[in-house]
Amino acid sequence: MDRIDKFINNSPPKKFVLVFMIMLILSAVFSLFISGKIADYMVREQINAYISVNGESLEIYGINPDISAKLIPDRRIYRNKLFIAIFSPLAICSLIWLIFSINEIFRIYGELENISRECVKSANKLNNSIRLHGNDADCIRRISESAELLANRMKYLNDCLEREKAYLREFLNTFSHQIKNALAVIRLNIDIIATAENLPIERITELDNEIQLNLDAIELIVVQAIKLARLESDTVEYNMQNLCFADTCKIAMMRILPVMRSKNISITADFPQNIMLNHDKGWLCEAIENILKNSADHSECTKISMKIEENPAMVKLSMTDNGKGIPQNEIPGIFKPFAKKSADIKMKSSGLGMSIAQKIVRNHGGEIIVYSEIGKGTRFEFVFIKS
Repeated sequence: MDRIDKFINNSPPKKFVLVFMIMLILSAVFSLFISGKIADYMVREQINAYISVNGESLEIYGINPDISAKLIPDRRIYRNKLFIAIFSPLAICSLIWLIFSINEIFRIYGELENISRECVKSANKLNNSIRLHGNDADCIRRISESAELLANRMKYLNDCLEREKAYLREFLNTFSHQIKNALAVIRLNIDIIATAENLPIERITELDNEIQLNLDAIELIVVQAIKLARLESDTVEYNMQNLCFADTCKIAMMRILPVMRSKNISITADFPQNIMLNHDKGWLCEAIENILKNSADHSECTKISMKIEENPAMVKLSMTDNGKGIPQNEIPGIFKPFAKKSADIKMKSSGLGMSIAQKIVRNHGGEIIVYSEIGKGTRFEFVFIKS
């Protein structure tokens, strides 16, 4: 933006010119008034000097102390000279003020234009940074700092969006793959039943069981995926109550017992009754069940022990198995969706239970900590910090 555009498209320079014109008019009026007063004084002093020298001889010419100074021709000359002498410095000072003010505001406009261009570049290319303009603590510096903060927030949000897109893409790819595999088994078994002749009843029953197992797997993965989506989008309304934590853990343990018995896994518990925790019983039960089921499905354990502990800083639930353990490099990824999905058709695992458990615990203000050693087992800890 050149100076003409800055002048035409912005009102402050026009206001400065208007103020300059008003200052000139006021300076002219002031100079005219003061020069007139001074000229009157000078003429009157001159008349008095003539009278004191010449005495009454001047009265024959009509010159006396009461004569109006405006009738003396020299007054106009004096007034004009005095007007120029007074008005000129005032006009020059006003002009200097105008030039300085317009140059200063044009400089500010220039810095704002630079910030504007850098903001446009940052909007078009998020990696573009915004330089700081102006002096320390002035308005230009604060504007550029705010623009830089906004650009950094935009880059952060864009990075978050890219991570969410990558997560969603990976999730949908794996989700669709799991559904397609189950549907392929169902379709194949149906075709075999429909086209094969003289198929033994035992074979038909076996194929029918496989169809049912895959239908159950599809139902489980769809339900779990919807549940995880609700948790990820923070649309779940928790019924938070200060309840006995042991009662919640007992409910989760009782619900998972049939699975444990089917796999010949024993489960023991040490639940003090006096430990209270602010939580949603239904959702926290599900998180506990998912961890226990994960141990039953994947750890090859024969025993799981549960224990609740409390200290002044936190409440902790430990779930320890004696299974094969988890390699240290795999622990950070076990809470990712579909991190573990068994190929065993008899294993009802969606691969989403660990992700759901972690999200539930975090929404309760806690965290899941994992300790594991190959060949000795794994311990999952729900840690809730007291407020």
